[in-house]
Amino acid sequence: MAVDMIYQQSLAATIREHVSNGLRRLLVTSSSPGQGTSRVAAELGRALALWGRESAVVVDADPLHPSLHRIFGVADRRGLGDLLEETYWADLTRENPAQFGPGDWLEILRAQLGTGELQVRGDDQSFSIRLIKGTIHSISSPHGPEELRLGDILVRRQHITPRQREEALLIEQTTGRPLGDILERVGSVTSIELAEALEYQTSQRLVKLISLRDPECSFSELAEPYLPAAGGRSAVAPDGGCIDRLVSEFRDYLKDPFLSSQVPGYLSDTALPGLKVLTAGMRPCDLFERRYLRPFGLLMNRLARLFDVVLVDTPPVSLTSPTSTLAGSADGVLLVVKAEGAVEGIRKAAEDLRRAGGNVLGVVLNQVEVSGQQVGAQ
Repeated sequence: MAVDMIYQQSLAATIREHVSNGLRRLLVTSSSPGQGTSRVAAELGRALALWGRESAVVVDADPLHPSLHRIFGVADRRGLGDLLEETYWADLTRENPAQFGPGDWLEILRAQLGTGELQVRGDDQSFSIRLIKGTIHSISSPHGPEELRLGDILVRRQHITPRQREEALLIEQTTGRPLGDILERVGSVTSIELAEALEYQTSQRLVKLISLRDPECSFSELAEPYLPAAGGRSAVAPDGGCIDRLVSEFRDYLKDPFLSSQVPGYLSDTALPGLKVLTAGMRPCDLFERRYLRPFGLLMNRLARLFDVVLVDTPPVSLTSPTSTLAGSADGVLLVVKAEGAVEGIRKAAEDLRRAGGNVLGVVLNQVEVSGQQVGAQ
């Protein structure tokens, strides 16, 4: 067996071990240009698809020096930049609403940092999902069953009395403040008791929302991050992180016909059935910009649900590249270096990646002399 093939198999085996531990979104980068990063990413994808059971997608996130389309011999007409612009920045108000499900709306509104109310209706039920700058802060169901009303949940759990519930509901009607906020402020419930009740209420509403057969959605944008309320009080609790995280756990079950059908159309086939490539495309995107950075992270999450491994070919680590910023949203980073690379530059690149929250899995030594034969991507 050729030395180069053994090298690729060994590297693929190492990556499989990381994948088995849940590290599936991997950035491939270097400390300086010319280290063979793109080749390593491509060959690693091939090795995983050829010698393993893993499905893989290789993403070209280097718009200034794209090369994966040449390596794989595919057209570079529609790629990453086109996908982000045409799907995650789609103007949903101008499109046919029937092609978008609740999952589409929520993911695209996250990407666009949307603020407003998403109304979801179907099967004689209705839900109102409030988002503030792309984060879900509340899910209400005006005509939902009594047992899922927050006050009733707290009474059943014996955190409050029926009288405390009625008094708080009266204040809610006159001030517009959330019931949970009122009960917590007067000391009727603790923050932990309230969070647990809200989590239960939200999970039950999500189950009902997911079960809608043909949901219809509409979105009303708000100019202010919070709806006005009497007395200058916010009608929304200031921290929606708990609810937002809970919704993320249900994302695989939310209907998303638009994104599910559109995203695969930007991926190019390769000679291996289990390997796809997402080229840079004709529309450049600067991943330093928030306009593309947030959608890129959402896209990586989506690809990780479609493939066993997502390999992202990124520019060298530097102040002028977005690689360090991207590293924090990936599961791991592979640092490619030539055998004769400068040690100090390699060390600094690894430190920069870790400082940005990147999980540096290790260094891929490239173009090594083994018994007179050069091993690694050229």
